Amino acid sequence: MPLPTATPDLAWPSNSLLGRLRDAPRQELLNIGTVVRYQADREVIEQDASDTHVLLLLDGVVKVQASDETGNTALLAIRVAGDLVGEMSALDQKPRSATVVTCGDVVAKMISSAELMSFLLRRNDAFVELFSMINDRLRWANQRRRDFLSHPAAERVARVVYELVQTYGREEPEGWVLGIPLTKVELASIAGMKPRTAEKAFSDLRKAGVVVSHLRRNVVVPDLQRLREFASC
Repeated sequence: MPLPTATPDLAWPSNSLLGRLRDAPRQELLNIGTVVRYQADREVIEQDASDTHVLLLLDGVVKVQASDETGNTALLAIRVAGDLVGEMSALDQKPRSATVVTCGDVVAKMISSAELMSFLLRRNDAFVELFSMINDRLRWANQRRRDFLSHPAAERVARVVYELVQTYGREEPEGWVLGIPLTKVELASIAGMKPRTAEKAFSDLRKAGVVVSHLRRNVVVPDLQRLREFASC
């Protein structure tokens, strides 16, 4: 598989790190590190591990998830091509706060903490964009906490589905499709609810007609505006 090179901004999601960077710093970032390839369902970063490298995703999708002492696991976010994962430990040299698992085959650049810091020292503009990316992720996490306080379960799931489909989905004849293999439990965990609540929440979404099915671990939204209205976005 040929590796991506510096291309116009539209080649990468606008909210990803590569999508935020201008051509010169983007190409410089793509030129450092080592190419790695992973198969599906592979843990590429492990919670509590002491390594400090980052992965710059070039192709594929990963899940970011965290587990508690009892073994319960919650999905925190998904990341796609253009995104950087593992940056927290690279910047503060502390143990990993989450596990990263591949959804299908993934191609990435493995970049050491020293390589990343050297790049950021050379490219202050890239540091600003990295800070902006981290800030947006914090805002996302804070929004999920606010949703927990002010919205019932079905609305919280609808808000998560709406934002994910709007950001990562594609339009097909039957409606908008997320296209990322996530279970009801995983989607519900982003919304801050326990697994036993997930089925009821999705049942409410199906009864309202805003989610038609959840077949083959895929979400189908027939009308994105109707989902937005249900979610009170």
